[in-house]
Amino acid sequence: MIASQIADKLRHIFTEENQRLVFWNDGNRDFEDSLETLVLPDVRILRLDKTGPLEVKTLLELEDPSGKYLIYAPFPEPHINDDWLMDIRLYSRTFRADRASIVLDELGLANQAMRAHLERHQAFFRNQERLEKVRKWVQPNDTEDDLDLKIMAALAKAEQPNAFGILMKLFGELAGDETQHMLLPPPGVWEDIEKYGLAGSFWDLMAKTFGYGESNPTLTDLLIRLLVTDFAQGLKGDCPQPLRHFLLPERSLALNASVFLSQWRSNINHYATYNALSRKMAAELKIDEHISALDENALMEVMTFESVERQIVRCLKDHLLGKGGFDLVTLKGGIRHRRDGYWAGPLFVTGEKGNDYQATYNALETAGELLKLREGHLPGLSYPSAGKMYLAYTSELFRYDQLYRQFQEAADQVELRGWDILKELRGIIEACYGWFIDQAAIVWGSFIDQGKGNGLLHHWSIKDINNQQDFYLNYVPTALQASPQGKAYVIISDAFRYEAAEELSREINSKYRFQSVLDNQLGVLPSYTGLGMAALLPHSAIEYKLQANTDITADGQATASLEQRAKVLAAVPGTAIKAEELMAMNKDQGRNFVKPWRVIYIYHNQIDAVGDAAISESQTFSAVRTAIKDISALISFIINNLNGSHVMVTADHGFMYQEKVPADVDKSGLDAKPTGTLKAKKRYVLGTGLGDDKKVWHGDTQITAGTKNSMEFWIPKGANRFHFSGGARYIHGGAMLQEIVVPVMTVKELTGQAKEKSVIRRVDVSLLGALHKVVNNVQRFDFIQTDAVSERVLSRTLAVSLRDGDELISNEVSLTFDSRSFSMDDRKKSARLIVKAGQYDKKREYALVLRDAETKIEYLRIPMTVDLTFINDF
Repeated sequence: MIASQIADKLRHIFTEENQRLVFWNDGNRDFEDSLETLVLPDVRILRLDKTGPLEVKTLLELEDPSGKYLIYAPFPEPHINDDWLMDIRLYSRTFRADRASIVLDELGLANQAMRAHLERHQAFFRNQERLEKVRKWVQPNDTEDDLDLKIMAALAKAEQPNAFGILMKLFGELAGDETQHMLLPPPGVWEDIEKYGLAGSFWDLMAKTFGYGESNPTLTDLLIRLLVTDFAQGLKGDCPQPLRHFLLPERSLALNASVFLSQWRSNINHYATYNALSRKMAAELKIDEHISALDENALMEVMTFESVERQIVRCLKDHLLGKGGFDLVTLKGGIRHRRDGYWAGPLFVTGEKGNDYQATYNALETAGELLKLREGHLPGLSYPSAGKMYLAYTSELFRYDQLYRQFQEAADQVELRGWDILKELRGIIEACYGWFIDQAAIVWGSFIDQGKGNGLLHHWSIKDINNQQDFYLNYVPTALQASPQGKAYVIISDAFRYEAAEELSREINSKYRFQSVLDNQLGVLPSYTGLGMAALLPHSAIEYKLQANTDITADGQATASLEQRAKVLAAVPGTAIKAEELMAMNKDQGRNFVKPWRVIYIYHNQIDAVGDAAISESQTFSAVRTAIKDISALISFIINNLNGSHVMVTADHGFMYQEKVPADVDKSGLDAKPTGTLKAKKRYVLGTGLGDDKKVWHGDTQITAGTKNSMEFWIPKGANRFHFSGGARYIHGGAMLQEIVVPVMTVKELTGQAKEKSVIRRVDVSLLGALHKVVNNVQRFDFIQTDAVSERVLSRTLAVSLRDGDELISNEVSLTFDSRSFSMDDRKKSARLIVKAGQYDKKREYALVLRDAETKIEYLRIPMTVDLTFINDF
């Protein structure tokens, strides 16, 4: 580019000015290398270092007195008394090309006084790539400080020429060092800054930006002071004494530390280096020790160190453990605030499954909800009838099972990380859930067998509740009539219990044009797969094939295998298929498969396959999560690809599972199988002539499953297991509500106006108050979530900041609006924004900007003026 400019100027001199002879003394030999590529039509180049003065005189005045010549000398212009060509020079043109002048023009700088400054940086500008990098940022009226800033940004390869961008790059190189010592070596970029004489400019920039003015400045010292200052500014209360000497002295500029670190943490290209350095510095500064006596209220606004997140978790956990008590609303408010923060946010991923702090907070929140649910039943469970207790389970009590499962899921993820922070809490939750199981076993057990032929065992029915063996008649014909294509899809997921179906139903209802209605039915007893699967098939009668075994038939046909069930369904006409086989088909294959049939039973086996094996039963709750995802995908595939308009989801039975290993007290006390036993499992015995025993419930499937012939059974009372069948934690087959409350979820595709009303949207958010002026360095903005979260009105997470155009002039705060409350007061949230120190034009329009935290799509931009009157105190 420089060579091109020189050529243009020389061509202008020779042609437009019509000069014949031009002298060019290049004293620093800056352009010697470019001489060979210089193209000047009709002009010859003479080099005075290669051609003597006499030869030059002879050529120019005698041999070619009319030819055009560029006379180049790679040395300074000689003194007049030493210049052998002075007579020719006097009637010729002199051309001067210093690199500083050319760079000045190349950069488009208007101030000619910048030439001297450019001269001092000529070593930097010799590299064309570096010059080009700076040129795109330079403005005509830039000062020396402006130019130095942009040179440093080019050296650091920063995204933008500002102090924050340069620092992120410099600290990024610090983070790449493996040493654990606090006195970290300077990075390679810093060596370049020193090499090109910019160290003084850099520290001046740090002084102007942060008020950092140490006599012996280092990058490590600067980093420590930025971190400690940000920590102190978020802290409610005084900064710990051992850290105070690190605080940046000028209050207004010190606020920039928090703005910078917030932007560093939220930068997708640099947050990992923040994580590494903040951990390293936290260890050196002994942050764990300094915050060990602080509670979550003091630390709630601090995002500086990961140690703070861990301390807040400890404090919240201690509240749940009864150390100071807990208020669920306050607990959840604190958890949600930290979820919107950095360490529990989407950028900070610590485990294979996502953010472990997010999982920890999920565990704490579900634990709080479970313990609060327990408080609502302090006197113990008590219901006047089996029907009332059954309805209580389907409306409220199922939450014990659901919350316990969700807590264990989250706690397992945290434990896999190697953290034992939830160990004590797990014991509390286990005791709480165990209390519920014991209470439910006692109360529900009182309705099973009341003696003298009374109780559910003798008349297995509850008013207004369907029995499982009537499933086909109660649900499938209705679905066939409602379906325009006359097809009914039935997904049967082995051991998919009611609480999991309730979670899935809520998920389905959050999808556009899908509607789920959750119902339930009284499962067969014993609640095991063979009997439950047979009961769900179309039949006039189900019966045990022979008294000598436990095979079950439907209208005389075997029902044990998939193929056998398909034969039973062929009469309606229908078929059966495994879920994984259907999902492996593409749209055309799937449509061809279902085309001949009106009823399609889809068998899914995830929970029972995992839970019923001793080697994998500890993964039961993980299997439930997988089952929920699988079934959701199945429903979408059927409706979207197979044109199914009605899908039913049900199960053969539920299950019970506890993390604790069952003790002897959890077993029935029977040491041997009774005479007449045909099949013995840990929750039931099938046989003939079993007789009675006070340690078990003795029933008949003619009553409890509607079988045509009699099959007697024993089941242990309550949640017990039989001694002779092991002591596994995953069980089913008995009469507990978790086992025999069988979900029936009906999902349909909405059309017409119902479809339009099913549109899924996110909650709306508005700024509270009419003031659109920023008057404090720390400004709080209040927002209102205008509507409550529901199944079809979803939560919204917004990143809130102040901006000048698109440039951040504050920190960025994440707010999640997810309240389900109908009270406006419960739906308010605040963002504490720290304004970057600097000069702001009172007449200029800035903006409060709200962007979707995930997509970065702008949700709201509110015009603001910035008139900083005074600085907040902390």
